[in-house]
Amino acid sequence: MTYANPKATYICINKGEAEVPREIEKQSICVNNDIYEVLKSL
Repeated sequence: MTYANPKATYICINKGEAEVPREIEKQSICVNNDIYEVLKSL
């Protein structure tokens, strides 16, 4: 879906496995951390 929509942003939060498909690298944000810690810091 992100690839099909140039205005979309893909966000991946996953400790130890934050990866993104190469086709959408420029539309992506990867956070290599525990989602609980990320949300708590927001």
